[in-house]
Amino acid sequence: MPVRKTENRIPANFQPADLGQAVIAEDGRCCLVSFVTDPIVVRRENIYVVFVTDAALAGAAQSFQWTFTELGATPRTKTTSFGEASYVPQSTGYLEVTLQILDAANSEQASLKLKQEVVNRNPLLESIISTSNDEPGPGVGNSDVIRELVNDHVVYYDAVSLQTPEASDGFKRFVTSIVYYGALERTASQRQQHIQTMAESLNNQVGDFSTLVAQGVGVSAIRLSLLAMVFPQGPDGTAPLLEWTELPELSSKRSFADEQLRQKLDALSEEARIDLFNLGRFPKSNISRCAKILETLRDRYFAGTKFDDVLNGLDGTRAERIFQHYRTGPLLRA
Repeated sequence: MPVRKTENRIPANFQPADLGQAVIAEDGRCCLVSFVTDPIVVRRENIYVVFVTDAALAGAAQSFQWTFTELGATPRTKTTSFGEASYVPQSTGYLEVTLQILDAANSEQASLKLKQEVVNRNPLLESIISTSNDEPGPGVGNSDVIRELVNDHVVYYDAVSLQTPEASDGFKRFVTSIVYYGALERTASQRQQHIQTMAESLNNQVGDFSTLVAQGVGVSAIRLSLLAMVFPQGPDGTAPLLEWTELPELSSKRSFADEQLRQKLDALSEEARIDLFNLGRFPKSNISRCAKILETLRDRYFAGTKFDDVLNGLDGTRAERIFQHYRTGPLLRA
Protein backbone atom coordinates (compact mmCIF):
# COMPACT_ATOMS: atom_id res chain seq x y z
CA MET A 1 0.00 0.00 0.00
CA PRO A 2 1.52 3.37 -1.03
CA VAL A 3 0.39 5.05 2.21
CA ARG A 4 3.19 3.90 4.48
CA LYS A 5 2.72 3.22 8.16
CA THR A 6 4.92 6.21 8.95
CA GLU A 7 2.44 8.50 7.15
CA ASN A 8 -0.89 7.10 8.38
CA ARG A 9 -0.99 8.71 11.84
CA ILE A 10 -0.08 11.95 13.59
CA PRO A 11 1.78 11.39 16.89
CA ALA A 12 -0.57 10.90 19.84
CA ASN A 13 -1.51 14.14 21.63
CA PHE A 14 0.00 16.24 18.80
CA GLN A 15 -1.45 18.16 15.85
CA PRO A 16 -0.08 18.46 12.29
CA ALA A 17 1.03 22.04 13.03
CA ASP A 18 3.25 20.67 15.82
CA LEU A 19 5.35 18.98 13.13
CA GLY A 20 5.76 21.92 10.74
CA GLN A 21 3.78 24.26 8.53
CA ALA A 22 0.60 22.30 7.85
CA VAL A 23 -2.56 22.41 5.79
CA ILE A 24 -5.43 20.02 6.59
CA ALA A 25 -8.06 18.85 4.11
CA GLU A 26 -11.55 20.22 4.76
CA ASP A 27 -12.83 16.70 5.40
CA GLY A 28 -9.91 15.98 7.75
CA ARG A 29 -8.85 12.83 5.90
CA CYS A 30 -5.31 13.98 5.13
CA CYS A 31 -2.85 16.78 5.77
CA LEU A 32 0.31 18.17 4.21
CA VAL A 33 3.29 19.15 6.36
CA SER A 34 6.30 21.22 5.27
CA PHE A 35 9.63 20.77 7.05
CA VAL A 36 10.35 24.51 6.76
CA THR A 37 7.83 27.16 7.72
CA ASP A 38 6.99 30.02 5.36
CA PRO A 39 8.93 32.02 4.27
CA ILE A 40 11.27 29.47 2.74
CA VAL A 41 14.63 30.39 1.22
CA VAL A 42 15.50 30.31 -2.47
CA ARG A 43 17.75 27.47 -3.64
CA ARG A 44 17.42 25.57 -0.37
CA GLU A 45 15.81 22.11 -0.40
CA ASN A 46 12.56 21.67 1.51
CA ILE A 47 10.74 18.42 2.23
CA TYR A 48 6.96 17.88 2.17
CA VAL A 49 5.10 14.95 3.72
CA VAL A 50 1.44 14.01 3.37
CA PHE A 51 -0.28 12.11 6.15
CA VAL A 52 -3.36 10.07 5.19
CA THR A 53 -5.20 9.32 8.41
CA ASP A 54 -8.45 8.08 6.87
CA ALA A 55 -8.46 4.32 6.30
CA ALA A 56 -10.66 4.42 3.19
CA LEU A 57 -8.53 7.07 1.51
CA ALA A 58 -5.36 5.22 2.47
CA GLY A 59 -6.78 2.05 0.93
CA ALA A 60 -7.60 3.81 -2.35
CA ALA A 61 -4.34 5.74 -2.71
CA GLN A 62 -1.86 4.35 -5.22
CA SER A 63 0.37 7.32 -6.05
CA PHE A 64 1.03 10.95 -5.15
CA GLN A 65 1.32 13.67 -7.78
CA TRP A 66 3.12 16.85 -6.73
CA THR A 67 3.03 20.10 -8.70
CA PHE A 68 5.38 22.93 -7.73
CA THR A 69 4.47 26.27 -9.29
CA GLU A 70 6.71 29.30 -8.91
CA LEU A 71 5.61 32.78 -9.91
CA GLY A 72 6.11 33.21 -13.64
CA ALA A 73 7.73 29.80 -14.14
CA THR A 74 6.57 26.58 -15.76
CA PRO A 75 5.06 24.23 -13.15
CA ARG A 76 7.16 21.23 -12.26
CA THR A 77 5.38 17.94 -11.63
CA LYS A 78 6.63 14.73 -10.06
CA THR A 79 4.92 11.53 -8.98
CA THR A 80 6.02 9.57 -5.93
CA SER A 81 5.10 6.08 -4.77
CA PHE A 82 4.73 7.25 -1.15
CA GLY A 83 3.77 10.50 0.51
CA GLU A 84 7.00 12.47 0.53
CA ALA A 85 8.65 14.83 -1.93
CA SER A 86 11.39 17.45 -1.91
CA TYR A 87 11.75 20.67 -3.88
CA VAL A 88 14.33 23.43 -4.32
CA PRO A 89 12.74 26.80 -5.26
CA GLN A 90 14.70 28.62 -7.95
CA SER A 91 13.47 32.20 -7.57
CA THR A 92 12.04 34.52 -4.96
CA GLY A 93 8.32 35.29 -4.92
CA TYR A 94 5.76 32.61 -4.15
CA LEU A 95 5.64 28.84 -4.45
CA GLU A 96 2.40 26.90 -4.63
CA VAL A 97 2.59 23.21 -3.76
CA THR A 98 -0.32 21.14 -5.03
CA LEU A 99 -0.66 17.51 -4.02
CA GLN A 100 -3.09 15.07 -5.63
CA ILE A 101 -3.67 11.63 -4.13
CA LEU A 102 -4.47 9.28 -7.02
CA ASP A 103 -6.06 5.84 -7.14
CA ALA A 104 -5.13 2.91 -9.41
CA ALA A 105 -6.94 4.56 -12.35
CA ASN A 106 -5.05 7.84 -11.76
CA SER A 107 -8.26 9.48 -10.59
CA GLU A 108 -7.96 12.13 -7.92
CA GLN A 109 -9.17 10.98 -4.51
CA ALA A 110 -8.04 14.02 -2.52
CA SER A 111 -5.98 17.18 -3.02
CA LEU A 112 -4.14 19.69 -0.87
CA LYS A 113 -2.55 23.06 -1.60
CA LEU A 114 0.10 24.98 0.30
CA LYS A 115 1.35 28.45 -0.67
CA GLN A 116 4.69 29.71 0.64
CA GLU A 117 6.67 32.89 0.19
CA VAL A 118 10.21 32.39 -1.15
CA VAL A 119 12.85 34.88 0.02
CA ASN A 120 16.59 35.41 -0.30
CA ARG A 121 19.09 34.14 2.24
CA ASN A 122 19.30 36.17 5.45
CA PRO A 123 21.31 39.22 4.30
CA LEU A 124 22.78 40.01 7.73
CA LEU A 125 24.10 36.47 8.09
CA GLU A 126 25.60 36.52 4.59
CA SER A 127 27.34 39.80 5.43
CA ILE A 128 28.76 38.33 8.64
CA ILE A 129 29.99 35.20 6.83
CA SER A 130 31.55 37.25 4.06
CA THR A 131 33.28 39.61 6.49
CA SER A 132 34.48 36.73 8.65
CA ASN A 133 35.96 34.93 5.66
CA ASP A 134 37.87 38.06 4.64
CA GLU A 135 39.39 38.69 8.06
CA PRO A 136 42.02 36.73 10.03
CA GLY A 137 41.11 34.96 13.25
CA PRO A 138 38.15 32.79 14.27
CA GLY A 139 35.23 32.69 11.85
CA VAL A 140 31.53 32.09 12.40
CA GLY A 141 31.90 28.31 12.61
CA ASN A 142 30.51 26.00 9.97
CA SER A 143 28.79 28.35 7.51
CA ASP A 144 26.56 25.60 6.05
CA VAL A 145 25.22 24.73 9.50
CA ILE A 146 24.76 28.38 10.45
CA ARG A 147 22.86 28.97 7.19
CA GLU A 148 20.60 25.98 7.88
CA LEU A 149 19.79 27.10 11.41
CA VAL A 150 19.18 30.76 10.53
CA ASN A 151 17.39 30.31 7.21
CA ASP A 152 15.37 27.16 7.97
CA HIS A 153 14.96 26.64 11.71
CA VAL A 154 15.24 29.97 13.54
CA VAL A 155 11.48 30.22 14.11
CA TYR A 156 11.55 26.78 15.76
CA TYR A 157 14.32 27.26 18.32
CA ASP A 158 13.29 30.88 18.91
CA ALA A 159 9.81 29.64 19.94
CA VAL A 160 10.89 27.21 22.68
CA SER A 161 9.78 28.05 26.19
CA LEU A 162 10.01 26.66 29.69
CA GLN A 163 7.07 25.36 31.68
CA THR A 164 8.11 27.88 34.36
CA PRO A 165 9.33 30.93 32.41
CA GLU A 166 12.63 32.65 33.21
CA ALA A 167 13.47 36.29 32.56
CA SER A 168 16.74 35.56 30.77
CA ASP A 169 17.30 33.86 27.41
CA GLY A 170 19.63 31.19 28.82
CA PHE A 171 17.28 28.35 27.91
CA LYS A 172 16.94 29.43 24.26
CA ARG A 173 20.70 29.86 23.98
CA PHE A 174 21.26 26.37 25.39
CA VAL A 175 18.72 24.80 23.02
CA THR A 176 20.30 26.64 20.09
CA SER A 177 23.74 25.31 20.99
CA ILE A 178 22.43 21.74 21.17
CA VAL A 179 20.72 22.10 17.78
CA TYR A 180 23.94 23.53 16.33
CA TYR A 181 26.03 20.58 17.54
CA GLY A 182 23.44 18.15 16.23
CA ALA A 183 23.44 19.78 12.79
CA LEU A 184 27.24 19.96 12.83
CA GLU A 185 27.56 16.23 13.47
CA ARG A 186 25.96 15.24 10.14
CA THR A 187 24.94 17.13 7.03
CA ALA A 188 21.26 17.63 6.22
CA SER A 189 21.47 14.98 3.50
CA GLN A 190 23.11 12.48 5.87
CA ARG A 191 20.39 13.11 8.46
CA GLN A 192 17.70 12.65 5.83
CA GLN A 193 19.27 9.39 4.63
CA HIS A 194 19.26 8.10 8.21
CA ILE A 195 15.59 9.05 8.54
CA GLN A 196 14.74 7.25 5.30
CA THR A 197 16.58 4.14 6.50
CA MET A 198 14.61 4.23 9.73
CA ALA A 199 11.38 4.62 7.74
CA GLU A 200 12.31 1.52 5.73
CA SER A 201 12.78 -0.38 8.96
CA LEU A 202 9.41 0.70 10.33
CA ASN A 203 7.48 0.23 7.09
CA ASN A 204 9.11 -2.82 5.58
CA GLN A 205 11.09 -4.40 8.43
CA VAL A 206 14.31 -3.69 6.52
CA GLY A 207 17.20 -3.33 8.96
CA ASP A 208 17.29 -3.44 12.75
CA PHE A 209 15.41 -0.50 14.27
CA SER A 210 17.15 -0.90 17.64
CA THR A 211 20.52 -0.55 15.91
CA LEU A 212 19.44 2.44 13.83
CA VAL A 213 18.30 4.40 16.90
CA ALA A 214 21.78 4.14 18.42
CA GLN A 215 22.42 7.20 16.28
CA GLY A 216 20.71 10.47 17.20
CA VAL A 217 17.77 11.43 14.98
CA GLY A 218 17.23 14.66 13.11
CA VAL A 219 18.66 18.15 13.37
CA SER A 220 19.29 18.05 17.14
CA ALA A 221 20.39 14.38 17.18
CA ILE A 222 17.69 13.21 19.59
CA ARG A 223 18.12 9.83 21.25
CA LEU A 224 14.73 8.19 20.74
CA SER A 225 15.16 6.14 23.91
CA LEU A 226 15.56 9.37 25.89
CA LEU A 227 12.62 10.92 24.06
CA ALA A 228 10.52 7.88 25.04
CA MET A 229 11.30 8.63 28.69
CA VAL A 230 9.62 12.05 28.42
CA PHE A 231 7.00 11.23 25.76
CA PRO A 232 3.52 11.06 27.34
CA GLN A 233 1.21 8.19 26.51
CA GLY A 234 -2.34 7.19 27.33
CA PRO A 235 -5.51 9.30 27.45
CA ASP A 236 -4.23 11.47 30.30
CA GLY A 237 -0.87 12.02 28.62
CA THR A 238 1.21 11.59 31.77
CA ALA A 239 2.97 8.22 31.85
CA PRO A 240 6.09 7.98 29.65
CA LEU A 241 6.61 5.24 27.08
CA LEU A 242 9.77 4.08 28.87
CA GLU A 243 10.66 4.42 32.53
CA TRP A 244 13.59 6.67 33.37
CA THR A 245 16.76 4.60 32.93
CA GLU A 246 20.29 5.77 33.73
CA LEU A 247 23.25 4.20 31.97
CA PRO A 248 26.73 3.53 33.40
CA GLU A 249 29.16 6.35 32.77
CA LEU A 250 32.00 4.02 31.80
CA SER A 251 31.71 3.44 28.06
CA SER A 252 32.74 -0.23 28.45
CA LYS A 253 29.67 -0.86 30.60
CA ARG A 254 27.37 1.69 28.97
CA SER A 255 27.42 0.00 25.57
CA PHE A 256 25.66 -3.15 26.80
CA ALA A 257 23.18 -1.22 28.98
CA ASP A 258 22.34 1.07 26.06
CA GLU A 259 21.75 -1.96 23.81
CA GLN A 260 19.30 -3.36 26.35
CA LEU A 261 17.51 0.00 26.55
CA ARG A 262 17.24 0.18 22.77
CA GLN A 263 15.78 -3.30 22.71
CA LYS A 264 13.10 -2.11 25.14
CA LEU A 265 12.42 0.75 22.75
CA ASP A 266 12.14 -1.70 19.88
CA ALA A 267 9.64 -3.75 21.92
CA LEU A 268 7.22 -0.80 22.18
CA SER A 269 4.08 -0.92 20.08
CA GLU A 270 4.42 -0.12 16.39
CA GLU A 271 2.31 3.01 16.86
CA ALA A 272 4.59 4.25 19.64
CA ARG A 273 7.74 3.70 17.59
CA ILE A 274 6.19 5.50 14.60
CA ASP A 275 5.18 8.43 16.81
CA LEU A 276 8.70 8.75 18.21
CA PHE A 277 10.14 8.52 14.71
CA ASN A 278 7.90 11.30 13.38
CA LEU A 279 8.66 13.60 16.30
CA GLY A 280 12.35 13.18 15.52
CA ARG A 281 11.84 13.36 11.76
CA PHE A 282 10.45 16.90 11.45
CA PRO A 283 12.70 19.84 12.43
CA LYS A 284 9.95 21.71 14.30
CA SER A 285 8.96 18.80 16.55
CA ASN A 286 12.58 17.66 16.78
CA ILE A 287 13.65 21.01 18.22
CA SER A 288 10.63 21.35 20.51
CA ARG A 289 11.22 17.82 21.89
CA CYS A 290 14.93 18.61 22.28
CA ALA A 291 13.88 21.59 24.44
CA LYS A 292 11.54 19.39 26.48
CA ILE A 293 14.29 16.85 27.10
CA LEU A 294 16.76 19.55 28.20
CA GLU A 295 14.22 21.02 30.61
CA THR A 296 13.57 17.54 32.02
CA LEU A 297 17.30 16.90 32.48
CA ARG A 298 17.77 20.25 34.23
CA ASP A 299 14.82 19.61 36.54
CA ARG A 300 16.03 16.11 37.37
CA TYR A 301 19.72 16.81 38.01
CA PHE A 302 19.88 20.53 38.84
CA ALA A 303 16.43 21.32 40.21
CA GLY A 304 15.93 24.97 41.08
CA THR A 305 18.84 26.17 38.91
CA LYS A 306 17.97 28.72 36.26
CA PHE A 307 19.39 28.13 32.79
CA ASP A 308 21.57 31.23 33.00
CA ASP A 309 23.26 29.59 35.99
CA VAL A 310 23.39 26.27 34.15
CA LEU A 311 25.36 27.97 31.39
CA ASN A 312 27.53 30.33 33.42
CA GLY A 313 27.80 28.96 36.95
CA LEU A 314 30.53 26.55 38.08
CA ASP A 315 32.46 27.29 34.87
CA GLY A 316 29.70 25.70 32.81
CA THR A 317 30.10 22.24 34.34
CA ARG A 318 26.33 21.85 34.76
CA ALA A 319 25.77 22.65 31.09
CA GLU A 320 28.43 20.13 30.15
CA ARG A 321 26.81 17.49 32.33
CA ILE A 322 23.37 18.06 30.81
CA PHE A 323 24.99 17.85 27.37
CA GLN A 324 26.48 14.47 28.33
CA HIS A 325 23.12 13.22 29.59
CA TYR A 326 21.49 14.37 26.34
CA ARG A 327 24.01 12.83 23.98
CA THR A 328 24.92 9.55 25.73
CA GLY A 329 22.61 9.04 28.68
CA PRO A 330 21.04 9.78 30.96
CA LEU A 331 24.02 8.68 32.99
CA LEU A 332 24.33 7.29 36.49
CA ARG A 333 25.50 9.87 38.99
CA ALA A 334 29.11 9.38 39.94
